Amino acid sequence: MTETVDAKPEVQREDAEGATRALADYVSNLQFEDLSADVVHKAKLLIRDGLGNQLGASTIAEPARVAHSLIAEFGGAEQATITGYGTRVPVPHAAMINAMLGHGVELDDAHGAALTKSGSLLVPTVMTTGEYLHRTGAETITSAVAGYDLMVRIALAINPGHRQRGYHTTGAVGSIASAGAAAKQFGFDAERTADALGLGAMQAAGIQAYLDSPCMAKPLSPGKAALNGTLAAMLVSKGFTGPKMGLESREGFFNAYADGVKPGEIFDGLGSDFKIMEVGFKPHAACRYAHGPIDAAQEIAQQHNLAPEDIAKVSVRLCALAIRQSGRTVTPNLNAAMGSTPFGVALALNGYLNGLKDYEEGFKDKRIHEVAAEIELIAEPKYGLMGREAVVEVRLNDGRVLSHAVKGPKGEPDLPMSDLELENKFLDLATISIGATRAREVSDMVMNLENVSDVAQIAAALKK
Repeated sequence: MTETVDAKPEVQREDAEGATRALADYVSNLQFEDLSADVVHKAKLLIRDGLGNQLGASTIAEPARVAHSLIAEFGGAEQATITGYGTRVPVPHAAMINAMLGHGVELDDAHGAALTKSGSLLVPTVMTTGEYLHRTGAETITSAVAGYDLMVRIALAINPGHRQRGYHTTGAVGSIASAGAAAKQFGFDAERTADALGLGAMQAAGIQAYLDSPCMAKPLSPGKAALNGTLAAMLVSKGFTGPKMGLESREGFFNAYADGVKPGEIFDGLGSDFKIMEVGFKPHAACRYAHGPIDAAQEIAQQHNLAPEDIAKVSVRLCALAIRQSGRTVTPNLNAAMGSTPFGVALALNGYLNGLKDYEEGFKDKRIHEVAAEIELIAEPKYGLMGREAVVEVRLNDGRVLSHAVKGPKGEPDLPMSDLELENKFLDLATISIGATRAREVSDMVMNLENVSDVAQIAAALKK
């Protein structure tokens, strides 16, 4: 007896007809000369930011440490460097650990509407493949810009439905974006880039079960995305082929992973409207949805000298998805604390600046945990499902009520961190791992990246 399968509706495929090939054409044809000075500068800032996050995490991130010990045990060809540790391993393994480091201290860049942390996996992708292939800085910048376009465009086309189904967009879409960025570093034509994108789509994965069970798993999602993407490109370099309609076919990514697709997000402005310019930076070592409330809480703390015993009640109004994403009040480990809005607000109200060292210190203070456990999160309908507005209200034991509202978190393109703030963020994180002198040298190299003849020079400096 032959098994029959009900036909699936192909609205997504028809609406996004030709998406894989259009993106492959774009990636393969993009040249450094096509990029404006602003785009190049933004790419360098993001690459440096990603490397700084990796260096800072290499001293503290337990999930990456455990994974690194396993990868080091595997051994293999010494093709690319694991940041901080200095271990040289096969490209996909180096990309995986570096991406876990990039996401390991909750300081990686973010795109609000796309729900992506692109730099956590794209910076490792372009740097490990660039080291392996001895690519120039200009080629690496171009590959990064292409990867950000893939990541943000595909994610915008499928969210919020993709996220509402439980997927971790950074992991799922990241496999495709990483494959495209790596394909660009390999110099593939459109045909082979389509192969790589298809293979990336086939490996796409990532759910957010860690939100319901605090554990080590969260950074594995971008880690596997970087591994998947670099593996896809390396396979294609050996003659391996992939599905050239991996996004839009009946059995493709859109039909499997999305409730619907907005094709305009993919096609409109492709090649001229570079999505990298929409990406924001994170000043706090926290889930991006916690940043607005943290900003508001810090403003209150700066105006009033509060102690934990002064606080009777704290409430935070924010969007519904923010509560789902970062609403945990019980934080049994440091990773969980960095992913918690209540913990971040409690930390800020008690005078901390919510940097990596602040979370390390504050996590040891039981009073911070006690305040966090009592914070009430309230979904504000007018903020919609994904809005970034927030209001923090603090009721004190003496009867006073302190309140502050923010329209969105600092670090977004409309409320940017300055170049100096971003430089200091990198130096603070990098110095922990490689010392102040080498941190400054790496910063200078990355900010002069278009003139670097071989990015392996930078990789060699990224070890303790």
